[in-house]
Amino acid sequence: MLKLLRPQKLEKKANHNTLRVLRIGLLAFYGVTVLLVLLTLTWITIRDYHQTMQEAEKYNLSLARSLDENATRAYVSTEQAMQNIIEDIERQGGVEKSDEYVMHLLLKDKVRLTPQIRGIITIAPDGVLHSHGLEYPVRKVTLSDRSYFSYHRDFDSNRQYINEPILSRTDGKWLLPITRRINLPNGEFGGVVLSGMEPAYFLKFYDSLQLPKGMQIELLRSDGIILVNYPFNESKLGLNIRNNDSLFFEQLRLKRSSTFIQNENGEKLVTFIVNQSDNPLIIRLSYDVDSILASFKSQTHIRIALATALMLVISILTYILMRQIRRAEETEARLHLTQFTVDESPDLTLWCNELGKIIYVNKSMVKQSAYEADEIDQLNFTDLFTETSQEEWQKLLLQLQENKPISFEGLLKNALGKITPIEVSLSRIQFQNQFYICCTARDISARREAEQELRRHRDHLQEMVMERTAEIRTVLDASPLAIMLSMRGVIRLVNPAFELLFTYAASDIIGLPTHHIFSSTERFSETSQVIWSKIASGGVYRGEAELYRRDHSPFWAMIYAKALVPGDMSKGLIAVIEDITSQRIAAQALRQSERLNRTIIDQTADGFLLVDAGLRICDVNRSFTRLLGFTRENLIGRRPEELWPDNSSCIFPSNLSELINKPQAPIDLELSNAEGKTHPFLVNSGIVLDDQNSIEYAYAFFTDITVLKKIETHLVEAKEAAESANYAKSSFLANMSHELRTPMHAILSFSEMGLGKTQNQDAPENVNLYRYYERINASGKRLLVLLNDLLDMSRLEANKMTYDKANYSLQLVARLASNEISSLINSKQLQLNIQEPEFEATASFDKARLTQVLVNLLSNAIKFSPVGSLIDIHFIDNAILTDGQTAIGVSVRDYGPGIPDEELEYIFDKFIQSTRIRNGGGTGLGLAISRQIINDHQGQIVAANHPDGGAIFTVLLPTAGSQNEES
Repeated sequence: MLKLLRPQKLEKKANHNTLRVLRIGLLAFYGVTVLLVLLTLTWITIRDYHQTMQEAEKYNLSLARSLDENATRAYVSTEQAMQNIIEDIERQGGVEKSDEYVMHLLLKDKVRLTPQIRGIITIAPDGVLHSHGLEYPVRKVTLSDRSYFSYHRDFDSNRQYINEPILSRTDGKWLLPITRRINLPNGEFGGVVLSGMEPAYFLKFYDSLQLPKGMQIELLRSDGIILVNYPFNESKLGLNIRNNDSLFFEQLRLKRSSTFIQNENGEKLVTFIVNQSDNPLIIRLSYDVDSILASFKSQTHIRIALATALMLVISILTYILMRQIRRAEETEARLHLTQFTVDESPDLTLWCNELGKIIYVNKSMVKQSAYEADEIDQLNFTDLFTETSQEEWQKLLLQLQENKPISFEGLLKNALGKITPIEVSLSRIQFQNQFYICCTARDISARREAEQELRRHRDHLQEMVMERTAEIRTVLDASPLAIMLSMRGVIRLVNPAFELLFTYAASDIIGLPTHHIFSSTERFSETSQVIWSKIASGGVYRGEAELYRRDHSPFWAMIYAKALVPGDMSKGLIAVIEDITSQRIAAQALRQSERLNRTIIDQTADGFLLVDAGLRICDVNRSFTRLLGFTRENLIGRRPEELWPDNSSCIFPSNLSELINKPQAPIDLELSNAEGKTHPFLVNSGIVLDDQNSIEYAYAFFTDITVLKKIETHLVEAKEAAESANYAKSSFLANMSHELRTPMHAILSFSEMGLGKTQNQDAPENVNLYRYYERINASGKRLLVLLNDLLDMSRLEANKMTYDKANYSLQLVARLASNEISSLINSKQLQLNIQEPEFEATASFDKARLTQVLVNLLSNAIKFSPVGSLIDIHFIDNAILTDGQTAIGVSVRDYGPGIPDEELEYIFDKFIQSTRIRNGGGTGLGLAISRQIINDHQGQIVAANHPDGGAIFTVLLPTAGSQNEES
């Protein structure tokens, strides 16, 4: 049945050559294998070292971002807790005006709601502790020497200030102070609010992370101050690491995210993360490189041991194969079996002995293997089927000895290196007391390609699922609304917004019953029944419910819920939760405001009319119907032009946009009522814009001024009568000036005579008489000055003041006036500085009256000037009056407190004095007389405040040329 392929002689020669080539190839294989093992070991070691360092860097970066997020949340919640306190204190007018007990209760409540805060205190502007959230009454400890107090006192900034760690003076524990300045309504310093965060809050969180050995954490302020370190080292708190290398520190801070190796007290992997928000915080992680590489070193030792063992095994196998080759060389006979049907079979067929040596191959196998016939004779089964090792071949032989055929899939490697997947069938056949292994193989490349395509599609689908899962996770993390996944009444997934809203960490809330966020189990059962009844058929539930945070504080929330699988409650539901407490409060306030506005409009005495953009009446109040006699039902829907054809355009123009820039001034109109009678009204109209700044409504308020019109008529009549009486009084005083002055001159003359006769103080009776005459004389002079002012004012009002005008020099008049009041100047030790101009200031005026004006101005300047200060007199050339005439002038400036801006024109009224006068004195007529005199000269007199302090009065007179042209 079997046939030999060649004659015996040729077979021995071919077998000898094949075995020699096999022996050389085996030795080369051994050398290459050892070299590959060493190169592979080196490559894997280098690769694992870099992977270990990269994984450590990724771990550090991820951990640093998580710690940064934790610190940001802690500081943001602390700032939110402080914001309400600061607003309450500023509304009350500062720390000192706030009630200590009320503030204690408020601070205590904020501390209870914010776990990272140990205590909140308020500090008065003098630096004394005012109120405390942990004790009442508070100990009056002085904190004015703290750096944060000096910062807020000296800098007007509302930004949050993070101070370096300090020891509390109330309980002696470490604190991380976060402070804010209190501003009074006038912008002045009103105190400080301090929230003390506990380092233990961060340390407890870091402990919960179960960090690897050799990991160190430092929470820094942006300027390098250490706020918290882990493991905790009290001696390093408050140190500034920026001082070690300020340039390198600034480079890291500008990069915002850096990882580098630092050789300081041992080699360490350092990660430096700058906070991405407005908080001035930095996370710095240090990881010992020895700790990072500990696992790598142990694995490297194991690989070296395994490589050594592998090379030892290869050496042993090579020795065994060499012995087998030598034995095969001593074997002279060799069986060549063939079978025509097998040789021509399209299936791949080969025969081999129990050692795996190929005895026979058919044409299909020769073609598939791409070997020559002589080359195939030198091959083993394992040379073609490379996946089958010698150990596996021995196992196959053991199975074949039980006369059971074996089928398996493998790879056929041909001479060109091409690998073909095949299905192999093995069976054991005995011939002439020899056992042979018959192998039948079938190409399964097409099937493998189909399977590979299916696996590729499966992997692609799996990648898509993973990508969608990552996208959903990203959406959940980025959502500002709280999202929760509940399955079978248990919370399975929450996002960061849920943690922030309910103040739960995800690890604490996941696994708890869903009713944990409701006030009670019964309330949850009621709400869940309503939700499932809505979403069971695929709908979406939307409703409000009262939920509870971790600290059991309630809040109102809007819940949007949808079933993951409609109709299957076991698959759970997804819920989006939005805090609507503020919206409910705002809605309630809006409803109250609407009721209040409606009540005010209905109760106001003025009539109210509302029209839409089409000028149709939408609403009126009760006063409108009462004042004009119309009923509300007859007005709604009508146009104002139907009521008042002549006047409606004055109230509501046809183009309502004209009311946008219209000044808010009431219009005096005569409007007819329902009976046709007219009444006077003051009408004030305006518009209401919608969210797009389009006109939505227009309104008008109607004030009945019938009574005011009558009062106005009476006032006009009274004003005309008063003016007539005032003119008569002024005429009387002007005509009686001689009669009024004559008695005063007699009193002054006789008092001066008495002073002259009683100057001899040696006589005892003259002492008291001299004092009496002196008082009479002084009182008479003051009365004469008052009388002169009154008479001058009366003559001015009665137009009976006469002027003797001529061309005079202003410099001369200024010197005369200064000489006249030199005694007053010397009494206050003042220095009079008169400018010497380069021009001759000449004009036409009454010298006596202008001297009187300058004396009045100098008297006022003396009155307001501090002792020992200056009074400046300057002359003005080429000035312009309001009517366009050229003028010259003189100004008088003092260095006193100045004049309030709202009184600069008011002080020129009669009997009016500046509010800056504390002790009174004077009649208040001097400036009024001065202005009237200057007006009679066609000039101007004005008052102003100098930019450098003090008041300045300026007198302008038309030049002689201007007056001549006018005359």
